[in-house]
Amino acid sequence: MGGMMRGRRAGLWLLCILSAVCAAGSAAAAADDAAAKASGLAAHAFARGSVLEVATLATYRRDAIEAGLGSRAGFIGRPRCDVTLSRVTYATIGVHGEPATASAMLLLPGGPDCGEPHELLGWAQGTQTRRDASQADDTLAAGDSPLLTFYAARGVAVAATDYLGLGRSDYPFHPYLHAESEASAIVDALRAARRVAGEARIPLSGKVLLAGYSQGGHASMAAQRTIERDHAGEFHLAGTAPMSGPYALEQTFIDGWSATGPAGPNGLATALFAYAVVAMQRVYGNIYASPADVFRSPFDATVEEFMPGRLDIFDVLRQGMLPPGPEIARLRQDGFTRSFDDPQAPFRRALAGNDLLDWTPRAPMVLCGAGRDAVVPFANTLAAKRLFTGRGAAVEVLDMDDRIPAEVDGVSVHTSAAVYLCFGATRDRLLALAR
Repeated sequence: MGGMMRGRRAGLWLLCILSAVCAAGSAAAAADDAAAKASGLAAHAFARGSVLEVATLATYRRDAIEAGLGSRAGFIGRPRCDVTLSRVTYATIGVHGEPATASAMLLLPGGPDCGEPHELLGWAQGTQTRRDASQADDTLAAGDSPLLTFYAARGVAVAATDYLGLGRSDYPFHPYLHAESEASAIVDALRAARRVAGEARIPLSGKVLLAGYSQGGHASMAAQRTIERDHAGEFHLAGTAPMSGPYALEQTFIDGWSATGPAGPNGLATALFAYAVVAMQRVYGNIYASPADVFRSPFDATVEEFMPGRLDIFDVLRQGMLPPGPEIARLRQDGFTRSFDDPQAPFRRALAGNDLLDWTPRAPMVLCGAGRDAVVPFANTLAAKRLFTGRGAAVEVLDMDDRIPAEVDGVSVHTSAAVYLCFGATRDRLLALAR
């Protein structure tokens, strides 16, 4: 790994000094040679999936992982592997295909009982509004992660992108729920993970899995669509597990426009609405001329700086940067609320353009969620199942409702209860598909 990074740094230094060196030679030939070399080096440095930086943060020994599981070991399963945690910065593309960088957490299994070739999981995280949030750094601080215990310690390599505009990405904004850039960030994280694993001599089986929760459910489904459409020869996709995602994105916003749905009030509604509007404005440029066109005072003055910004979504609400979730009328201008009735309204069209139900999956898909989810209605999962199986796809649905106590509210169903249950249920099915 060190040799790979030293080579890259040397290449970047060469780019910096190339013109000065060539100026000492004969003018025309030297200039042509410099341009050709610089072009080739730049193309290599910013080829999609190129590894720009690797930081190895920690190695977790199998015995320590097992000790940390305690009573959870019966549900998660005993670990077989040591796990190395790294943060990777890699080259990808922005929403218009322009060069960009993103970061990802990489978990690589190892150890004496874990020498077999490993499957590679592309993980897509849920909604994150904290601009500098890095899954690798957060895992290091916590000393634990479901991705570490459920997957990596059981022999699956994990590449978990932080997406564009979050973590160590240089992108100027996070294109929240923009399907194509979610997918490209995942695809390029998989490419970067393969390169790092190869340099570290960690064998991969060639089989790829995809999974994600909430926004990550949307992103992992988008990645499956993109891989099967554009990269089928590059990735052997063994199975996917989108969980609790807004796959029917436009309909999800229509049904939740009042911030209350069949499962009760959505305590995150104001933050999710604001994030989506700001992101779609930054992607498409036609949602509003000024934040005041959408957001009431005083929120119009600050909403853009928190989407993303210094706070996670819970602190945005807890600290009063936005009204409480169900109080959407305090946030949204009446005119914008009325305009949403028009299917041709720019925000409606942006949402519809990022729906994910107009294709047919080829790899087996396991969908997981909970019927009492008040944040992302389970209707998304049922619609995906109905439409995909109607076109001949192999899709299984797992509803965790009967395993969640009745007293758990609809927001907590989404943000905590269903997460853990879906992790376990889909992990076992994905590994059965891959092995």
